[in-house]
Amino acid sequence: MMSISTKASASDQRVGDDAWFSTTRRGPTPVTSRLDGNRRSRRHYYVVLLLAGLICLVGGMASTTGAQEADGTSPESPTLNVPSQLPFVDRTQFIDRGVIEYRVPQQLRDGIPVGDARTIADIGPLLDWLNQTEQKNQAFKLGKGPLHRRKPKKATDPILAGCVDSVLIAKDGKLVVEEYFADANRDKPHYQMSITKSILAFAIGKAIEQGKIESENDLILKYLPEVDTAQIAKGVDRLTLKDLLTMNSGIRIPKGSPNQGATPQNQAQRYLSQTKPIPKNPTYKYDGSNCELLVHILYNVSGQTLGEYVGQHLFGPMGIGDFSFGQSASGLDKGAAGMRLRSRDMLKIGMMTAAGGLWEGRRILNTEWVTRATKPHVNFDKPTQYGYFWWSHEAQLGDETVRVRSCRGAGGQFIFVVPEKKLVAVVTSYYADNRPIRYFDTLILPAFAAGSEKDSAEDETLTQDGLAPKRIGVGDGERWTEEPDLKV
Repeated sequence: MMSISTKASASDQRVGDDAWFSTTRRGPTPVTSRLDGNRRSRRHYYVVLLLAGLICLVGGMASTTGAQEADGTSPESPTLNVPSQLPFVDRTQFIDRGVIEYRVPQQLRDGIPVGDARTIADIGPLLDWLNQTEQKNQAFKLGKGPLHRRKPKKATDPILAGCVDSVLIAKDGKLVVEEYFADANRDKPHYQMSITKSILAFAIGKAIEQGKIESENDLILKYLPEVDTAQIAKGVDRLTLKDLLTMNSGIRIPKGSPNQGATPQNQAQRYLSQTKPIPKNPTYKYDGSNCELLVHILYNVSGQTLGEYVGQHLFGPMGIGDFSFGQSASGLDKGAAGMRLRSRDMLKIGMMTAAGGLWEGRRILNTEWVTRATKPHVNFDKPTQYGYFWWSHEAQLGDETVRVRSCRGAGGQFIFVVPEKKLVAVVTSYYADNRPIRYFDTLILPAFAAGSEKDSAEDETLTQDGLAPKRIGVGDGERWTEEPDLKV
Protein backbone atom coordinates (compact mmCIF):
# COMPACT_ATOMS: atom_id res chain seq x y z
CA MET A 1 0.00 0.00 0.00
CA MET A 2 1.13 3.49 -0.67
CA SER A 3 2.16 5.43 2.41
CA ILE A 4 1.63 9.16 2.78
CA SER A 5 4.55 11.14 4.11
CA THR A 6 3.94 14.11 6.35
CA LYS A 7 7.57 15.27 6.31
CA ALA A 8 8.01 18.69 4.76
CA SER A 9 10.29 19.03 1.75
CA ALA A 10 13.47 21.08 1.97
CA SER A 11 11.89 23.91 0.05
CA ASP A 12 8.80 23.84 2.24
CA GLN A 13 10.98 23.88 5.35
CA ARG A 14 13.00 26.76 4.00
CA VAL A 15 9.88 28.81 3.34
CA GLY A 16 8.65 28.07 6.82
CA ASP A 17 11.96 29.07 8.42
CA ASP A 18 12.16 32.27 6.39
CA ALA A 19 8.66 33.18 7.43
CA TRP A 20 9.71 33.35 11.08
CA PHE A 21 12.16 36.18 10.31
CA SER A 22 10.60 38.01 7.39
CA THR A 23 10.19 41.78 7.88
CA THR A 24 9.30 44.74 5.69
CA ARG A 25 11.98 47.41 5.80
CA ARG A 26 11.27 51.05 5.22
CA GLY A 27 14.65 52.73 4.84
CA PRO A 28 17.79 52.41 7.00
CA THR A 29 17.51 51.46 10.68
CA PRO A 30 19.93 52.75 13.37
CA VAL A 31 22.47 50.09 14.51
CA THR A 32 21.32 50.24 18.15
CA SER A 33 17.71 49.87 17.13
CA ARG A 34 18.58 46.99 14.85
CA LEU A 35 20.44 45.18 17.67
CA ASP A 36 17.61 45.74 20.12
CA GLY A 37 15.17 44.65 17.48
CA ASN A 38 17.19 41.54 16.74
CA ARG A 39 17.33 40.64 20.44
CA ARG A 40 13.57 41.12 20.72
CA SER A 41 13.06 39.10 17.55
CA ARG A 42 15.22 36.29 18.85
CA ARG A 43 13.40 36.30 22.19
CA HIS A 44 10.10 36.37 20.37
CA TYR A 45 11.25 33.53 18.12
CA TYR A 46 12.31 31.32 21.02
CA VAL A 47 9.10 32.00 22.94
CA VAL A 48 7.00 31.19 19.88
CA LEU A 49 9.12 28.12 19.17
CA LEU A 50 8.69 26.91 22.76
CA LEU A 51 4.94 27.47 22.62
CA ALA A 52 4.76 25.74 19.25
CA GLY A 53 6.61 22.77 20.67
CA LEU A 54 4.27 22.54 23.61
CA ILE A 55 1.27 22.82 21.30
CA CYS A 56 2.64 20.07 19.08
CA LEU A 57 3.32 17.86 22.08
CA VAL A 58 -0.11 18.35 23.60
CA GLY A 59 -1.77 18.22 20.21
CA GLY A 60 -0.01 15.01 19.34
CA MET A 61 -1.08 13.41 22.59
CA ALA A 62 -4.60 14.67 22.12
CA SER A 63 -4.73 13.56 18.50
CA THR A 64 -3.67 10.04 19.46
CA THR A 65 -5.75 9.60 22.59
CA GLY A 66 -8.62 11.82 21.45
CA ALA A 67 -8.83 10.23 18.03
CA GLN A 68 -8.82 6.78 19.55
CA GLU A 69 -11.49 7.69 22.09
CA ALA A 70 -13.54 9.08 19.21
CA ASP A 71 -13.27 5.89 17.18
CA GLY A 72 -13.49 3.15 19.80
CA THR A 73 -9.89 1.96 19.71
CA SER A 74 -8.58 3.61 22.88
CA PRO A 75 -7.12 1.40 25.61
CA GLU A 76 -9.56 0.29 28.26
CA SER A 77 -9.81 2.66 31.22
CA PRO A 78 -12.14 0.92 33.69
CA THR A 79 -13.82 2.74 36.57
CA LEU A 80 -14.86 0.80 39.68
CA ASN A 81 -13.85 -2.30 37.79
CA VAL A 82 -10.90 -4.49 36.86
CA PRO A 83 -9.11 -4.11 33.51
CA SER A 84 -9.27 -6.86 30.92
CA GLN A 85 -6.01 -8.73 30.47
CA LEU A 86 -4.59 -8.66 26.95
CA PRO A 87 -2.71 -11.90 26.31
CA PHE A 88 0.80 -11.67 24.92
CA VAL A 89 1.27 -13.11 21.47
CA ASP A 90 3.56 -16.13 21.45
CA ARG A 91 6.31 -15.42 18.94
CA THR A 92 7.44 -19.03 19.06
CA GLN A 93 4.04 -19.99 17.61
CA PHE A 94 4.11 -17.51 14.72
CA ILE A 95 3.37 -19.30 11.47
CA ASP A 96 5.55 -18.46 8.46
CA ARG A 97 3.19 -18.00 5.54
CA GLY A 98 5.85 -17.19 2.97
CA VAL A 99 4.30 -15.73 -0.18
CA ILE A 100 0.52 -15.56 0.18
CA GLU A 101 -1.50 -16.60 -2.83
CA TYR A 102 -5.27 -16.55 -3.00
CA ARG A 103 -7.14 -19.63 -1.91
CA VAL A 104 -10.88 -20.18 -1.58
CA PRO A 105 -11.85 -20.51 2.13
CA GLN A 106 -12.58 -24.00 3.39
CA GLN A 107 -16.23 -25.00 3.60
CA LEU A 108 -17.03 -26.08 7.15
CA ARG A 109 -20.22 -27.20 8.83
CA ASP A 110 -20.69 -23.90 10.60
CA GLY A 111 -23.40 -22.36 8.42
CA ILE A 112 -21.05 -20.05 6.50
CA PRO A 113 -21.15 -20.59 2.71
CA VAL A 114 -17.90 -19.93 0.84
CA GLY A 115 -17.14 -18.41 -2.54
CA ASP A 116 -14.32 -17.36 -4.84
CA ALA A 117 -13.29 -13.72 -4.48
CA ARG A 118 -11.69 -13.74 -7.92
CA THR A 119 -15.09 -13.93 -9.57
CA ILE A 120 -16.29 -10.66 -8.01
CA ALA A 121 -13.25 -8.46 -7.35
CA ASP A 122 -9.76 -7.52 -8.44
CA ILE A 123 -7.87 -9.06 -5.55
CA GLY A 124 -4.39 -7.93 -6.66
CA PRO A 125 -4.20 -4.96 -4.25
CA LEU A 126 -5.66 -7.13 -1.49
CA LEU A 127 -2.97 -9.78 -2.01
CA ASP A 128 -0.30 -7.07 -1.91
CA TRP A 129 -1.62 -5.90 1.46
CA LEU A 130 -1.87 -9.45 2.82
CA ASN A 131 1.74 -10.11 1.85
CA GLN A 132 2.85 -6.83 3.45
CA THR A 133 0.95 -7.89 6.56
CA GLU A 134 2.82 -11.21 6.60
CA GLN A 135 6.15 -9.39 6.28
CA LYS A 136 5.28 -7.13 9.20
CA ASN A 137 4.33 -10.12 11.33
CA GLN A 138 7.62 -11.86 10.56
CA ALA A 139 9.49 -8.68 11.45
CA PHE A 140 7.65 -8.55 14.79
CA LYS A 141 8.59 -12.17 15.39
CA LEU A 142 12.26 -11.17 15.08
CA GLY A 143 11.82 -8.17 17.36
CA LYS A 144 11.92 -5.67 14.53
CA GLY A 145 9.52 -3.06 13.22
CA PRO A 146 8.19 0.36 14.25
CA LEU A 147 7.77 1.31 17.88
CA HIS A 148 4.31 1.35 19.42
CA ARG A 149 2.62 4.74 19.17
CA ARG A 150 1.89 4.80 22.88
CA LYS A 151 4.84 4.96 25.23
CA PRO A 152 4.80 1.86 27.48
CA LYS A 153 3.52 2.67 30.98
CA LYS A 154 4.40 -0.72 32.46
CA ALA A 155 7.24 -3.14 31.93
CA THR A 156 4.77 -5.60 30.41
CA ASP A 157 3.42 -3.12 27.85
CA PRO A 158 4.44 -3.81 24.23
CA ILE A 159 7.30 -1.74 22.83
CA LEU A 160 6.87 -2.64 19.17
CA ALA A 161 3.73 -1.86 17.22
CA GLY A 162 1.64 -4.94 16.59
CA CYS A 163 -0.07 -6.07 13.45
CA VAL A 164 -3.18 -7.56 11.88
CA ASP A 165 -3.51 -11.29 12.60
CA SER A 166 -6.72 -12.26 10.79
CA VAL A 167 -8.71 -10.97 7.82
CA LEU A 168 -12.09 -12.39 6.78
CA ILE A 169 -14.36 -10.96 4.09
CA ALA A 170 -17.91 -12.02 3.19
CA LYS A 171 -19.50 -10.87 -0.03
CA ASP A 172 -23.05 -11.71 -1.16
CA GLY A 173 -23.52 -13.92 1.88
CA LYS A 174 -20.39 -16.00 1.21
CA LEU A 175 -17.00 -16.08 2.90
CA VAL A 176 -14.52 -15.26 0.11
CA VAL A 177 -11.36 -14.33 2.04
CA GLU A 178 -9.99 -16.00 5.18
CA GLU A 179 -6.38 -15.43 6.21
CA TYR A 180 -4.55 -15.83 9.54
CA PHE A 181 -1.16 -14.55 10.64
CA ALA A 182 1.17 -14.58 13.63
CA ASP A 183 -0.14 -17.07 16.23
CA ALA A 184 -3.79 -16.70 15.20
CA ASN A 185 -5.76 -19.53 13.60
CA ARG A 186 -9.30 -20.53 12.71
CA ASP A 187 -9.94 -22.39 15.97
CA LYS A 188 -8.40 -19.90 18.39
CA PRO A 189 -10.72 -17.39 20.12
CA HIS A 190 -9.40 -13.85 19.84
CA TYR A 191 -9.81 -11.14 22.46
CA GLN A 192 -12.46 -8.61 21.43
CA MET A 193 -12.11 -5.73 23.87
CA SER A 194 -14.96 -3.22 23.22
CA ILE A 195 -16.70 -5.41 20.66
CA THR A 196 -18.10 -6.85 23.89
CA LYS A 197 -20.17 -3.66 24.18
CA SER A 198 -21.83 -4.22 20.81
CA ILE A 199 -22.87 -7.73 21.85
CA LEU A 200 -24.27 -6.30 25.09
CA ALA A 201 -26.41 -3.90 23.03
CA PHE A 202 -27.83 -6.86 21.12
CA ALA A 203 -28.51 -8.68 24.40
CA ILE A 204 -30.49 -5.68 25.67
CA GLY A 205 -32.48 -5.70 22.43
CA LYS A 206 -33.24 -9.37 22.88
CA ALA A 207 -34.43 -8.74 26.43
CA ILE A 208 -36.78 -6.05 25.10
CA GLU A 209 -38.02 -8.44 22.43
CA GLN A 210 -38.74 -11.04 25.13
CA GLY A 211 -40.60 -8.51 27.25
CA LYS A 212 -38.09 -8.64 30.11
CA ILE A 213 -37.42 -4.94 29.51
CA GLU A 214 -40.25 -2.75 28.29
CA SER A 215 -38.25 -0.12 26.41
CA GLU A 216 -34.82 1.44 26.20
CA ASN A 217 -36.56 4.70 27.03
CA ASP A 218 -37.41 3.42 30.52
CA LEU A 219 -35.63 4.87 33.54
CA ILE A 220 -32.77 2.65 34.67
CA LEU A 221 -33.90 2.72 38.31
CA LYS A 222 -36.99 0.77 37.25
CA TYR A 223 -34.72 -2.24 36.75
CA LEU A 224 -32.35 -1.66 39.67
CA PRO A 225 -34.51 -2.25 42.76
CA GLU A 226 -31.44 -2.90 44.94
CA VAL A 227 -30.32 0.73 44.57
CA ASP A 228 -31.07 3.04 47.51
CA THR A 229 -32.37 6.15 45.77
CA ALA A 230 -31.65 8.25 48.84
CA GLN A 231 -27.95 7.67 48.24
CA ILE A 232 -27.69 8.31 44.50
CA ALA A 233 -26.11 11.37 42.92
CA LYS A 234 -28.25 14.25 41.73
CA GLY A 235 -29.77 13.65 38.29
CA VAL A 236 -29.40 9.85 38.28
CA ASP A 237 -33.17 9.50 38.59
CA ARG A 238 -33.52 10.96 35.07
CA LEU A 239 -31.29 8.42 33.32
CA THR A 240 -32.73 5.98 30.79
CA LEU A 241 -31.34 2.79 29.29
CA LYS A 242 -30.87 4.70 26.05
CA ASP A 243 -28.63 7.19 27.86
CA LEU A 244 -26.40 4.27 28.84
CA LEU A 245 -26.49 2.64 25.39
CA THR A 246 -25.34 5.86 23.71
CA MET A 247 -22.69 6.76 26.32
CA ASN A 248 -24.69 9.93 26.85
CA SER A 249 -25.53 9.40 30.52
CA GLY A 250 -23.22 11.98 32.01
CA ILE A 251 -21.92 9.44 34.53
CA ARG A 252 -18.43 10.45 35.65
CA ILE A 253 -16.67 8.38 38.30
CA PRO A 254 -13.66 10.12 39.90
CA LYS A 255 -10.37 8.49 39.00
CA GLY A 256 -8.87 6.27 41.63
CA SER A 257 -12.18 5.14 43.07
CA PRO A 258 -11.62 1.71 44.68
CA ASN A 259 -13.32 -1.38 43.26
CA GLN A 260 -12.70 -3.73 46.19
CA GLY A 261 -15.70 -5.30 47.87
CA ALA A 262 -17.99 -5.05 44.86
CA THR A 263 -20.82 -7.59 44.57
CA PRO A 264 -23.77 -8.07 42.22
CA GLN A 265 -25.91 -6.52 44.95
CA ASN A 266 -23.93 -3.30 45.51
CA GLN A 267 -22.02 -2.53 42.31
CA ALA A 268 -24.83 -0.54 40.66
CA GLN A 269 -25.23 1.45 43.87
CA ARG A 270 -21.55 2.33 43.78
CA TYR A 271 -21.73 3.66 40.24
CA LEU A 272 -24.83 5.74 40.88
CA SER A 273 -23.67 7.07 44.24
CA GLN A 274 -20.05 7.87 43.37
CA THR A 275 -20.70 9.56 40.05
CA LYS A 276 -20.52 13.30 39.84
CA PRO A 277 -23.93 15.01 39.62
CA ILE A 278 -25.58 14.40 36.25
CA PRO A 279 -25.97 17.67 34.31
CA LYS A 280 -29.31 18.60 32.78
CA ASN A 281 -27.87 18.17 29.29
CA PRO A 282 -25.24 15.43 29.60
CA THR A 283 -22.72 14.93 26.82
CA TYR A 284 -21.18 11.86 25.27
CA LYS A 285 -18.21 10.26 26.97
CA TYR A 286 -16.89 6.81 26.12
CA ASP A 287 -16.95 5.07 29.50
CA GLY A 288 -17.40 1.48 30.67
CA SER A 289 -19.63 2.48 33.58
CA ASN A 290 -22.60 2.59 31.23
CA CYS A 291 -21.99 -0.98 30.13
CA GLU A 292 -21.65 -2.40 33.62
CA LEU A 293 -24.94 -0.86 34.72
CA LEU A 294 -26.67 -2.50 31.76
CA VAL A 295 -25.06 -5.83 32.71
CA HIS A 296 -26.67 -5.46 36.15
CA ILE A 297 -30.02 -4.63 34.58
CA LEU A 298 -29.80 -7.69 32.32
CA TYR A 299 -28.93 -9.85 35.32
CA ASN A 300 -31.87 -8.49 37.30
CA VAL A 301 -34.43 -9.07 34.56
CA SER A 302 -33.14 -12.45 33.35
CA GLY A 303 -31.36 -14.01 36.31
CA GLN A 304 -28.44 -14.74 33.98
CA THR A 305 -24.98 -13.31 33.49
CA LEU A 306 -24.19 -11.68 30.16
CA GLY A 307 -22.40 -14.79 28.92
CA GLU A 308 -25.23 -17.10 29.96
CA TYR A 309 -27.87 -14.93 28.36
CA VAL A 310 -25.94 -14.37 25.13
CA GLY A 311 -25.05 -18.05 24.92
CA GLN A 312 -28.68 -19.11 25.18
CA HIS A 313 -30.40 -16.48 23.08
CA LEU A 314 -27.84 -15.14 20.56
CA PHE A 315 -24.73 -17.25 20.16
CA GLY A 316 -26.27 -20.67 20.72
CA PRO A 317 -28.85 -20.36 17.93
CA MET A 318 -26.03 -19.28 15.57
CA GLY A 319 -23.83 -22.24 16.40
CA ILE A 320 -21.31 -20.13 18.32
CA GLY A 321 -20.05 -22.19 21.23
CA ASP A 322 -16.38 -21.35 21.72
CA PHE A 323 -16.58 -18.00 23.54
CA SER A 324 -15.90 -16.53 26.95
CA PHE A 325 -16.45 -13.32 28.89
CA GLY A 326 -14.21 -11.59 31.40
CA GLN A 327 -15.32 -11.14 34.99
CA SER A 328 -16.02 -7.77 36.55
CA ALA A 329 -15.10 -6.63 40.05
CA SER A 330 -18.62 -7.60 41.16
CA GLY A 331 -18.30 -11.18 39.95
CA LEU A 332 -20.70 -10.71 37.02
CA ASP A 333 -19.48 -10.84 33.44
CA LYS A 334 -17.96 -7.63 32.13
CA GLY A 335 -19.93 -5.69 29.56
CA ALA A 336 -17.28 -3.17 28.50
CA ALA A 337 -14.58 -5.61 27.38
CA GLY A 338 -13.20 -9.08 28.01
CA MET A 339 -15.08 -11.25 25.52
CA ARG A 340 -13.26 -13.76 23.28
CA LEU A 341 -14.55 -15.09 19.96
CA ARG A 342 -13.18 -16.90 16.94
CA SER A 343 -12.84 -14.78 13.81
CA ARG A 344 -15.37 -16.92 11.94
CA ASP A 345 -17.88 -16.34 14.72
CA MET A 346 -17.21 -12.62 14.54
CA LEU A 347 -18.08 -12.87 10.86
CA LYS A 348 -21.34 -14.64 11.74
CA ILE A 349 -22.31 -11.69 13.93
CA GLY A 350 -21.57 -9.29 11.10
CA MET A 351 -23.54 -11.35 8.57
CA MET A 352 -26.49 -11.67 10.96
CA THR A 353 -26.41 -7.91 11.46
CA ALA A 354 -26.32 -7.28 7.71
CA ALA A 355 -29.31 -9.61 7.36
CA GLY A 356 -31.34 -7.54 9.80
CA GLY A 357 -31.19 -10.13 12.57
CA LEU A 358 -31.51 -13.32 10.50
CA TRP A 359 -29.11 -16.28 10.51
CA GLU A 360 -29.74 -19.19 8.15
CA GLY A 361 -33.35 -18.08 7.88
CA ARG A 362 -33.81 -18.07 11.64
CA ARG A 363 -34.77 -14.91 13.49
CA ILE A 364 -32.05 -14.11 16.04
CA LEU A 365 -32.87 -10.45 16.66
CA ASN A 366 -35.74 -8.15 15.85
CA THR A 367 -34.91 -6.26 12.63
CA GLU A 368 -36.08 -3.00 14.17
CA TRP A 369 -33.61 -3.36 17.03
CA VAL A 370 -30.71 -4.15 14.69
CA THR A 371 -31.57 -1.03 12.70
CA ARG A 372 -31.89 1.11 15.79
CA ALA A 373 -28.73 -0.18 17.47
CA THR A 374 -26.48 0.31 14.45
CA LYS A 375 -27.71 3.70 13.28
CA PRO A 376 -26.19 6.99 14.56
CA HIS A 377 -27.69 8.49 17.71
CA VAL A 378 -24.98 10.86 18.92
CA ASN A 379 -21.83 12.63 17.69
CA PHE A 380 -23.39 13.88 14.47
CA ASP A 381 -20.78 16.65 14.37
CA LYS A 382 -17.88 14.17 14.37
CA PRO A 383 -16.40 11.97 11.63
CA THR A 384 -17.51 8.88 13.55
CA GLN A 385 -21.01 8.64 15.01
CA TYR A 386 -22.25 6.39 17.79
CA GLY A 387 -25.35 4.24 18.10
CA TYR A 388 -26.16 1.70 20.79
CA PHE A 389 -22.58 0.59 21.46
CA TRP A 390 -22.12 0.40 17.66
CA TRP A 391 -19.99 2.75 15.60
CA SER A 392 -20.88 4.36 12.29
CA HIS A 393 -18.93 6.41 9.77
CA GLU A 394 -19.14 7.43 6.13
CA ALA A 395 -16.69 6.20 3.50
CA GLN A 396 -16.29 7.56 0.02
CA LEU A 397 -16.72 5.12 -2.86
CA GLY A 398 -16.05 7.16 -5.96
CA ASP A 399 -18.84 9.70 -6.11
CA GLU A 400 -20.93 7.68 -3.70
CA THR A 401 -20.98 8.07 0.08
CA VAL A 402 -21.41 4.78 1.92
CA ARG A 403 -22.27 4.33 5.56
CA VAL A 404 -20.18 1.73 7.38
CA ARG A 405 -21.37 0.26 10.67
CA SER A 406 -18.84 -1.42 12.90
CA CYS A 407 -18.01 -3.06 16.19
CA ARG A 408 -14.62 -1.84 17.42
CA GLY A 409 -12.18 -2.97 20.08
CA ALA A 410 -8.86 -1.72 21.38
CA GLY A 411 -5.78 -3.26 19.86
CA GLY A 412 -7.26 -3.36 16.36
CA GLN A 413 -10.43 -5.53 16.55
CA PHE A 414 -13.19 -4.79 14.03
CA ILE A 415 -16.38 -6.10 12.46
CA PHE A 416 -17.35 -3.94 9.45
CA VAL A 417 -20.88 -4.15 8.01
CA VAL A 418 -22.17 -2.49 4.81
CA PRO A 419 -25.61 -4.06 4.16
CA GLU A 420 -26.41 -2.21 0.94
CA LYS A 421 -23.17 -3.49 -0.59
CA LYS A 422 -23.72 -7.00 0.79
CA LEU A 423 -20.29 -6.75 2.41
CA VAL A 424 -19.00 -7.82 5.84
CA ALA A 425 -15.38 -7.88 6.97
CA VAL A 426 -13.53 -8.93 10.13
CA VAL A 427 -10.06 -7.73 11.08
CA THR A 428 -8.30 -8.72 14.30
CA SER A 429 -4.91 -7.58 15.51
CA TYR A 430 -2.48 -7.65 18.41
CA TYR A 431 -1.00 -4.49 19.99
CA ALA A 432 -2.32 -2.47 17.05
CA ASP A 433 -4.58 0.56 16.58
CA ASN A 434 -7.24 1.97 14.27
CA ARG A 435 -5.44 1.40 10.97
CA PRO A 436 -7.86 -1.37 9.93
CA ILE A 437 -10.47 1.37 9.45
CA ARG A 438 -8.29 2.82 6.69
CA TYR A 439 -7.63 -0.64 5.26
CA PHE A 440 -11.35 -1.27 5.02
CA ASP A 441 -12.29 2.13 3.58
CA THR A 442 -9.53 2.35 0.99
CA LEU A 443 -8.86 -1.27 0.08
CA ILE A 444 -11.57 -3.77 1.00
CA LEU A 445 -14.63 -1.61 0.32
CA PRO A 446 -13.56 -0.37 -3.15
CA ALA A 447 -12.50 -3.87 -4.21
CA PHE A 448 -15.67 -5.69 -3.20
CA ALA A 449 -18.43 -3.08 -3.38
CA ALA A 450 -18.12 -2.77 -7.15
CA GLY A 451 -19.50 -6.28 -7.62
CA SER A 452 -22.88 -5.37 -6.11
CA GLU A 453 -25.93 -4.53 -8.14
CA LYS A 454 -27.09 -0.97 -7.99
CA ASP A 455 -29.22 -0.34 -4.94
CA SER A 456 -32.90 0.26 -5.42
CA ALA A 457 -34.78 3.04 -3.70
CA GLU A 458 -35.45 0.58 -0.89
CA ASP A 459 -32.37 -0.39 1.13
CA GLU A 460 -32.09 -4.14 1.30
CA THR A 461 -30.56 -6.50 3.80
CA LEU A 462 -28.21 -9.34 3.13
CA THR A 463 -29.31 -12.88 3.78
CA GLN A 464 -27.53 -16.17 3.29
CA ASP A 465 -29.35 -16.66 -0.02
CA GLY A 466 -28.97 -13.14 -1.35
CA LEU A 467 -31.46 -10.34 -0.86
CA ALA A 468 -34.54 -10.08 1.27
CA PRO A 469 -37.03 -7.21 1.10
CA LYS A 470 -36.32 -6.09 4.66
CA ARG A 471 -35.64 -2.43 5.09
CA ILE A 472 -32.73 -1.45 7.29
CA GLY A 473 -31.73 2.14 8.01
CA VAL A 474 -28.33 2.88 6.53
CA GLY A 475 -28.08 6.57 7.26
CA ASP A 476 -27.06 9.28 4.83
CA GLY A 477 -25.34 11.81 7.04
CA GLU A 478 -28.56 13.36 8.28
CA ARG A 479 -30.04 13.15 11.74
CA TRP A 480 -32.26 10.17 12.26
CA THR A 481 -35.76 10.79 13.53
CA GLU A 482 -36.76 9.13 16.76
CA GLU A 483 -38.84 6.01 16.47
CA PRO A 484 -41.57 4.71 18.80
CA ASP A 485 -40.66 2.14 21.41
CA LEU A 486 -39.81 -1.28 20.09
CA LYS A 487 -42.86 -3.53 20.33
CA VAL A 488 -42.73 -7.30 20.43
